[in-house]
Amino acid sequence: MQRQIFLLSWLLVFLIVVLFCCHAQKKEEELLAKQVVKAESSRKASKKTAEIETDVQKLKRIREDAVKKGYPADVIELLDKNTETMDFVEHYADKKDQPSAETIGDDLQKGKIPNLYQYDERWGYAPYGTSIVAISGCGPTCMAMVAAGLTGDPSITPAKVAAYGAENYYVDENNDTYWNFMKEAGENWNLSCYDAQLTEEQVRDELMEGKPIICSMSPGDFTQNGHFIVLTGYDNGTVRVNDPFSKERSSKDWVYADIAGQIRAMWVYSIED
Repeated sequence: MQRQIFLLSWLLVFLIVVLFCCHAQKKEEELLAKQVVKAESSRKASKKTAEIETDVQKLKRIREDAVKKGYPADVIELLDKNTETMDFVEHYADKKDQPSAETIGDDLQKGKIPNLYQYDERWGYAPYGTSIVAISGCGPTCMAMVAAGLTGDPSITPAKVAAYGAENYYVDENNDTYWNFMKEAGENWNLSCYDAQLTEEQVRDELMEGKPIICSMSPGDFTQNGHFIVLTGYDNGTVRVNDPFSKERSSKDWVYADIAGQIRAMWVYSIED
């Protein structure tokens, strides 16, 4: 009887030890699993953090890469003029020889002058004189905005307008657009135009009648050298500006009195009857 009790006692101890070992192993496996999950999460977090690039870092990377690949100096200089051009410069090698878009697509809305940008990758690589639209094509881009908006024709792109300007000798040796392009080229798209130095009241009246105004700008808020912009609307002393080289400047209203002194010339457009 005592022997049986002794054997049962040892059996009980054995079972307790086995259960304890199983429990310990399970705990160890759970701990190991948690460590694996934690390590994987940490790895993913580190990878995600590494993939997050600040604008400053991106600008530096794109500039260094552009220099290394031997991009033209005036293409690289776009980064100094406007950081909105970063993607354009980054993709220069891959897209510079691709054909331009045939239309401005959804940028055209009925009854509105579209906001188009000369560094848009759909047409910014297109030639203009000995340069490209992104660098020197503010004039053709402004004309494309006006012509497409007034006619409702989405096929009038900055690249096509730039080609028309170059073919008809409206580009000088510095790849600047002659002023007579603004007066004469609109006829190609059935636009009438007159040029005058308008008062604010006249600007208001023309814009409220739906007649956009292209302006040649002297150094100031919009340029350091020379530039073309489009006035598209007027409201209580402020004007809406479509600047072909800046989304930021195009997104705000401008007090007309603040920019009037920077306007060197003006051209008012409408559809020919």
